Amino acid sequence: MIKLGPLVTVTLVALGLALLAACGGSDDSQINSDLVSQVSSVSPGNTSFPEPSPTPKAAADGLKSALVPATTIPTLADPTPAVEATPVPGLQAQVAATPSKGQAPFEVRFTNLSVNADGFRWDFGDGATAATDSANQYAYHEYTKAGVYEVILVATTSGDPQATSMATVVVDVQPGPLHHVDVQPLAITLGVGEQHEFRVSALDRFENPIEGLTITLRSDSMVGKIDNQGRFRAGTQAGVYESAVVVEVVQGSTTKTATADITIQPGPLDKVIVSPNRVNLNIGQTHQFHADAVDIHGNSLANARLTWQVDAEAGSISQKGLLTTGTKAGTFDFGVTAAILSEEASVTIIVNPDPPAALAVRSVVVEAGETVALQALVVDQYDNQIYGALVSWTVHDINAGLIAPTGLFTAGQVARTFESALRAQVDSVGLTSTVDVTIVPGPLDRVVIAPEHVKIGKEKAQQFLGVAVDQFGNAIPGVEFVWDQVASIGETGADGWFVAGSQAGVYKQAVKGTATQGDIVRWGVAGVTIEPDRIAFISGQNENQRDIYVMNRDGSNVQRVTTGANPQAFSWSPDGKRIVSDLAFFDQRHIVAANDDGTWEILLTEAGVNTDPIWSPDGQKIAYSSTDGGYWDIYVMDVDGGNPTRITNHPARDVNPAWSPDSSKLAFASDRDGNLEIYVADLTTKRITRLTNRPGSDSHPSWSPRSGEIVFQSDQDGDHEIYRMNADGTEVVKLTSNRIDDLTPWWSPDGQRITYASGAEAKDLEIYTMSRDGDDVTRLTHNQHVDLYPRWAPRKDGVEVNLGSALILDASSLMDVEGQPLESTAGKAVVRIETRDGSGSGFIIDPAGLILSQNHLIKEVGAVTVYLNDGTSYVGSVVGRDLLRDLAVIRIEAGGLPWLKLGDVTLAPVGSKIWMAGYPAAGAELLLTQGLISAFQFDPGRNIRWVQTEGPVATWNSGGPLLDSHGQVIGLVNSKSFDVSIRGAGFAISANTIGLYLERLKAGEVITK
Repeated sequence: MIKLGPLVTVTLVALGLALLAACGGSDDSQINSDLVSQVSSVSPGNTSFPEPSPTPKAAADGLKSALVPATTIPTLADPTPAVEATPVPGLQAQVAATPSKGQAPFEVRFTNLSVNADGFRWDFGDGATAATDSANQYAYHEYTKAGVYEVILVATTSGDPQATSMATVVVDVQPGPLHHVDVQPLAITLGVGEQHEFRVSALDRFENPIEGLTITLRSDSMVGKIDNQGRFRAGTQAGVYESAVVVEVVQGSTTKTATADITIQPGPLDKVIVSPNRVNLNIGQTHQFHADAVDIHGNSLANARLTWQVDAEAGSISQKGLLTTGTKAGTFDFGVTAAILSEEASVTIIVNPDPPAALAVRSVVVEAGETVALQALVVDQYDNQIYGALVSWTVHDINAGLIAPTGLFTAGQVARTFESALRAQVDSVGLTSTVDVTIVPGPLDRVVIAPEHVKIGKEKAQQFLGVAVDQFGNAIPGVEFVWDQVASIGETGADGWFVAGSQAGVYKQAVKGTATQGDIVRWGVAGVTIEPDRIAFISGQNENQRDIYVMNRDGSNVQRVTTGANPQAFSWSPDGKRIVSDLAFFDQRHIVAANDDGTWEILLTEAGVNTDPIWSPDGQKIAYSSTDGGYWDIYVMDVDGGNPTRITNHPARDVNPAWSPDSSKLAFASDRDGNLEIYVADLTTKRITRLTNRPGSDSHPSWSPRSGEIVFQSDQDGDHEIYRMNADGTEVVKLTSNRIDDLTPWWSPDGQRITYASGAEAKDLEIYTMSRDGDDVTRLTHNQHVDLYPRWAPRKDGVEVNLGSALILDASSLMDVEGQPLESTAGKAVVRIETRDGSGSGFIIDPAGLILSQNHLIKEVGAVTVYLNDGTSYVGSVVGRDLLRDLAVIRIEAGGLPWLKLGDVTLAPVGSKIWMAGYPAAGAELLLTQGLISAFQFDPGRNIRWVQTEGPVATWNSGGPLLDSHGQVIGLVNSKSFDVSIRGAGFAISANTIGLYLERLKAGEVITK
């Protein structure tokens, strides 16, 4: 605040004389400079403030200043006198401050001693200013911020020109009394033993720092240590400590304090502590264990996720440490273990036995149809038998057999183990016990050979297996077979391997297997069809509707494969069993794969225009041309349609891919350099090499499976002819010379002949073959329609078999059992599988975390999430995949899981009740759908025995189990595969087929054929 007041009117001369008199001086110009303020003169006309000296300026807010009148001239001993500057005639500014040094809040009285001025402007140095028009006033101003301030008074005279004079005085403001203490930071988080330096400030009430005071810092010894320089070292006890650091500042009799909060976090994991470390429990008793993950100082690590394990014989434990003891008594030194990362701690568990009195019954092992007398033992806790107890018997599963109350048991006809099939009860005390019944096969009755009949190509091999069965159709393990050849059509080894000869034909009795069991000798036979060499081609012979046909290599026995497909291109699988082709669908073309008779068709691409499919010689990939990227390029995909990979990326037209014999390169036709030429793409190096550079178009290359030569068609002479060249594009040889087009050449599997389409002898195109040199030309087709795109079929391989592949006719089957709680038994092993592309089902086949599902659910996905029946989720990793049979094995890191065992589909006849289990949606509960087995189908192209059910299968059932009434898995539900001749039915891959490939999937194999 500024306070100004009038002064007694005096002249500068009078004031100077008074000063001289007081000081004993006689010269007006020798006024004592210690008694007057410093004065600066400004030339007339200059009205601006001079720059103040660089002293601190406090903010004007909260300061007091005022103008008040003065009644007396101040004495010169009180104020800080001004110092006179060079005098300006007629005008001098002078100012004095009283007092000039003090503590905040500090009020200073300024005395205006200026003469010959009628205007005054004040700058108090802290941002506050004032203007006055009289020298007869005091100016009062209050300072709250410590510092040295230069106060400026500018005196002016009116008139023209205007004159200006300036005077300054210095005010020194010291901090006020101690008001409070500031410590920084107020709160901090440190690790065990970590250091930090605190900053402490002693302040007056205006936040002015006060220097030179005594500062004391202290902390609780539990928290850590701190010195008076603020250096703090955290202790070893983790926790949150309020007011952990205390700061004390003393100024005279005044003492002020401040505090800071400290949070100490634990150090790295050192060990795991479990309590108690020894327990004594009874059978079936529960106990809650507690475990801590601690650092080296014993501090608990918050949010540490401990895992619990228990000796399987001691019981089970939850992931929260709740132990439930098992039924085995004893001392388990490492009964329960809690672990995190590499640290663990174990607990000794003593399980006490139950009190005496129990009923013990040994499991029953009996031949099918046999009658035996059963006995039960009434025992105490030490297995001591109690004689004389009356035991009655009942049967729970009628498939196990029939039993009289006295224990006379007649076994059923199906060999297998029936869990808890019988019940024994001690009536006097109400003790009961259930009994497992294992029915084993009876004596050898007949022999079944698998496969029963097989189609293979010339000189191809087939493994035959023999199954010895009893009178009820139960397979008898361990029976050896002797193999013979019935017809002279090949060679049969002692191990059942048959190698076909070169004579095509159907042989109903080709291979004989003989089994011997003691004095019993039985034999069975299997048939073989040795197929002739075949050629497939596209023809419009059915009302000009293009489809794929297959004929013998001599042109006979023409069979239609597709109906209404309108294909442009196709190729054979290297095993000779399936054909991959394109399929017209409105303005799109899809790629499909089917058996060589057109059945069991699978869609491989679902969008865009795709054509020129060709199976790789190693059977693992399919190449094709597609416009999926905006223009025609070459792509490669898995044989299930997954993982499509773009091989070429060029705005030109890249078509007609053809594999090299080792499946490492692709020849193709491209017009990227003008007209169509032949190029080769190396799939390993990604390098593309041009092979031809000729006038006209070169296209439709075909790589010899033997020599590595390439044949292709070219119109460089005006019409298309067939040429042959080396794989590097050298030594081009013209093989045909006709006036009509010769098109789409293809090598025979032995590399000795070439088949192609030609109009040489007819207006329409027909199929021909010729030698690799272009001679020995043979016409194969003779019709009035266009035949083109011939493809020589590889000779058909045999099928894989195991004992489960045998089809045992008239075998005894299981009767449906009512009231099985499948949701609470088998349903616990059914899981939901989520990927970025959707969801499906699966089921656990191993308690260690192996899950069986379908390949199409998990192909092309980076992550798989598996949800168990209880809602627990796990990240799944794909172990093995079968791309043809649409199977996949997934692993989750879990143990002790409920699981399902693969059964035998031959025990479930047509008409049997079945259940399909799956999850209809995320978050939904397990749903069981009941149905009936309507038929069994066999897919020879993929070696699948299908279980056909009434009604179509919902997509969410896909990958789930097909269960019989006993809760056994007899198939895996499939919503992807279908036979084009069957509509409105559901399908499941039989457990017998799964068993044929399961071990390979568990071993991590990707099966492609």
